[in-house]
Amino acid sequence: MRRDANDGNDGAETARAGKNESTMDCGDVVRGETEERRASQSVGKALTNARASQSPAPHAHRVQRQVRFATTMPNTITHKIMLDRGWREVPATDSSWDLLYADVGWIHEHVAAKAGVRMAEHQRVNHFTNHAELTRKDLMAKNLNRAKRQAMKSGGADAARAFDILPQTFVMPQEALMMKRVFKDSGGLWIMKPIGRAQGKGIFVVSKMSQINKWLAEREKMQSENICVDNYVAQRYISAPYCVGGRKFDVRLYVLVLSFRPMRAYLYREGFARFTAAKYTNDRESLNDRMVHLTNHSIQKQDDAYDASVCDLRWSARSLRQYIAAKHGTNASNELIRDITKLIVNSLRSVAPIMINDRNCFELYGYDVMLDEDLRPWLIEVNASPSMSVDSASDRELKTALFNDVLNVVDMERQYHRAKDEKSTPQRVGGFDLIYHGDAIEENMTTLGASNADRVRSLDDARVS
Repeated sequence: MRRDANDGNDGAETARAGKNESTMDCGDVVRGETEERRASQSVGKALTNARASQSPAPHAHRVQRQVRFATTMPNTITHKIMLDRGWREVPATDSSWDLLYADVGWIHEHVAAKAGVRMAEHQRVNHFTNHAELTRKDLMAKNLNRAKRQAMKSGGADAARAFDILPQTFVMPQEALMMKRVFKDSGGLWIMKPIGRAQGKGIFVVSKMSQINKWLAEREKMQSENICVDNYVAQRYISAPYCVGGRKFDVRLYVLVLSFRPMRAYLYREGFARFTAAKYTNDRESLNDRMVHLTNHSIQKQDDAYDASVCDLRWSARSLRQYIAAKHGTNASNELIRDITKLIVNSLRSVAPIMINDRNCFELYGYDVMLDEDLRPWLIEVNASPSMSVDSASDRELKTALFNDVLNVVDMERQYHRAKDEKSTPQRVGGFDLIYHGDAIEENMTTLGASNADRVRSLDDARVS
């Protein structure tokens, strides 16, 4: 993708964006850089108020009967939302539930195929039993590599490139010899990540062969002492990331999958970019500074200067899209959004053949994507349980609408239920746009970061009379 692509009408916006970027501070990350973003703040407040006034009463969601739900995560925003919809809570051990919203550990123990559980046709649980094929870092790399090889055989290099969306990755220590051979040939920075942890725990960056050898030796010693150790992936570090105001960021996106065969996937249009508090550098002395290199919000919140009421180090996907359009042109912005959506679709395609496609399952995935300096998106990881905790008013507004729309798409209340003809699956439900249904939905490949101000109206349009 060319970063200098500009439409004829974007010159002034590009100039403003370039000027603003050079003086960007923490407050700018929250407020936005473009003139239109600042000008739209009062409009945004009006839309928020209008949206609140249009929102249906909590109990208006009930259509035919009261939905019974169970959850292993009480006292959370998800728990409150299900109660606010007028649903009735029952224990997870009570088989009368219609929807079970549980943590992955509970699902593995009680719902996995080996547990011999048989659910009624109408019951739903919020995880596919072998979701780890996509959400565990080593398995995701394995599946993408397999899909790439198969595409190469059937369609050649162009088909294989569709799955070249993950930085070069090795599973450690199993592939340590291969990783060291590549390191010896090309060097560079590599980021070491435990395969099953989240929130940046256990991550570190290496730049020397001696660091890799030291980690392998320490791990072998721990194993000899019967100390439990994690397997890792070694991933080529994106050492030239696209930055805003000198700050590195990644983008958190939400993808809802209803089925893998046929594949039916929705993308939420309101993701957000997560920035580091410190400006980016890849100088050797900075490699241990987590505030420079790790965009995980749970890490950045640990900075002594962090104050969510002043600066929460986040931009909405819409603000980021506007910034890219102002700085590089509308065509470049649209191309980037399309590339990100293709990345999501191809990651799902890579695991579809091996996923246990239980009709009782659905899953909300949290995708983390990073851009390099050429505006090429890279898949960093996929989370099976994206955080639903809130630490700001904007965060609460986003996640409340997001989870309500998850429930709207899953549709336990049969508000959006169509005939068994799957072609009648709604293309938009609230903030979710259908991006794949047996094939890519072309008209929805550029909806990420589009306006969601008409969310309530879209829900009304999608409801069954």
